[in-house]
This record gives sequence, C-alpha cells and structure tokens, in this order.
Amino acid sequence: MNESEPRRVKIELLSGPEGEAGAISYSGMLYPKAGAFYIKYEEADEERGRCRITFKWDTQGMTILRYGEVQGEQSFRLGLRTAGWHETPAGRFRLEMETHKLRLHAKEAGSLPFEIEWQYQLWVNEMSADRFDLRLRVWEEHDE
Repeated sequence: MNESEPRRVKIELLSGPEGEAGAISYSGMLYPKAGAFYIKYEEADEERGRCRITFKWDTQGMTILRYGEVQGEQSFRLGLRTAGWHETPAGRFRLEMETHKLRLHAKEAGSLPFEIEWQYQLWVNEMSADRFDLRLRVWEEHDE
C-alpha cells in the first residue's frame, strides 16, 4: 500500500462475540500515514443523527473521534484505562474505557483487507456501563 495514497474502502463494524449482536456496513476512505492510518466514514442513525467518524490506528493504539449531531472521543490502549467523552443534545458525559483486547489482523503489514478487534469495559460518569466486543473489517471498495 502506498504510504500516502488515500483508498476507497468498505467497512463493516461487528458487535458481540463473532458478530452475534449485529453488523453495520459503511463506505469510507483509508488514509495511510507513516506509522499510522486513518479510516473516515459517515453514519446516519435515527436515534443519534448524522455523524462523521474517524478511526486512528498508530503505535499507541486506537482512537475513535465522532463529529456531528453526536460528538465524542474514545482512546483504546491495551491494558490501560483511558478517558474520553461523549456529547449529545442531552448533555456531555465523561467516559472511561479499560481495554482488554486490541489487535490488528492483516495478511501482510500495511495491506488490505484487515480487521481490528477490540474488547473493553465502559464507564460513563464513573459508573460501569457495559462491556463491548467489537471488530472493524476494512477492504478495498472494488474487492467486492
């Protein structure tokens, strides 16, 4: 993969063990950078409204940024508890994520397709909220 060439990609976000809770698909862009990459896409949800999502993967771990009717930031660092936030028209909430699993699976380093797998415990305003088991699959758009 060219280190600086953006690529059109298909994205599938799976929740629950083996995707049991569901899968949502998107079209987006992959932006490779030296030592990192960004995945950007838009989602529209009746409950949450329109939102632009950015996944950043680097040597530190992964960060998810949300911009739009819902905004927020979550950082995932294996074995650590990190702080973040989530803002909706109802208000702003403090988040904490304790990451139990965070892996990038690819046949070859820097190549498509790949999958990011992560599990974490979420706290909202210092109260335990839920445990999440997620996978993000990414492949070149024309590979379908």
